[in-house]
Amino acid sequence: MNDLIIQQIANGIIIGFAYAMASVGLTMIFGVLRAINFAHGEYFMCGAFASWAVIHYFQLPYIISIPVSIIISAGIAVIISRIVMEPLVDAPFSTAVLATLGVYLILQNTTRLLFGGTYKFFSGGWLEMLTIMGVTIIEQRMVLIIITVAIFLFLEWMIRRTRIGKAMRAVAQNHEACIIVGINIELVTRFTFCLGVLLAALAGVLMSPIIVTIYPTMGEGMTFKAFAITVIGGMGNVRGTFLSAIFIGIVECFVAGFLGLQFREAVGFVALIIVLMWRPYGLFTLKGRF
Repeated sequence: MNDLIIQQIANGIIIGFAYAMASVGLTMIFGVLRAINFAHGEYFMCGAFASWAVIHYFQLPYIISIPVSIIISAGIAVIISRIVMEPLVDAPFSTAVLATLGVYLILQNTTRLLFGGTYKFFSGGWLEMLTIMGVTIIEQRMVLIIITVAIFLFLEWMIRRTRIGKAMRAVAQNHEACIIVGINIELVTRFTFCLGVLLAALAGVLMSPIIVTIYPTMGEGMTFKAFAITVIGGMGNVRGTFLSAIFIGIVECFVAGFLGLQFREAVGFVALIIVLMWRPYGLFTLKGRF
């Protein structure tokens, strides 16, 4: 029993790392644009399909598909940022909701037209088994953990130490003051949105070998899960997003292991309801968005 509990905790932490990488972009975009990006899960899906296409059509190794899919996702992010997201900086909240829902439909149906609506087998990744301190995991999960930790350390440094990071924090706090002191809000918005998209796409690339099959609607579940995680952690709070993702991942694994897989998807929303009833602003307050 103890071994099973340790294995479930380890699995939950690993899944939580994946959720954290996929969700952090959503909370950063909200912090700067003050808009919920309902297309966020589709960038997760786009990263997975870009990697799959590179492996399937061009017969390139998985490690090459990672930077290629990031480049493709970056191109998509820049286009959507210029056409959709940047004009939403001062738009009403309902406008942002409708616009991102439109992007979600376009990306999902474009993927369905290009690759079909059937499930695709993802053949890439590092799938050798590792045993660390009595816990068995595949190499791909270890890679996911290492990259996620590196990304969050980078984000922490960037947001607190660099010029663009300080500009992001300033825009998140007060748009009008940023205009007065000469901060380029459009540039900060574009950078934040593209960074969020790339992180979601990278999460899709790294998670695909673990989930094995990919499909055009796979982003829907990730959008709702990322939304629950960011609200629980505190909208706009990067550290809170990371911790709440780990928490949700662990609870999901215990629920799936002891109650059944059919209850797993309900965990995030049950936790969301409980947290909103107890702390409406999430477990981590918005004293600082970042």
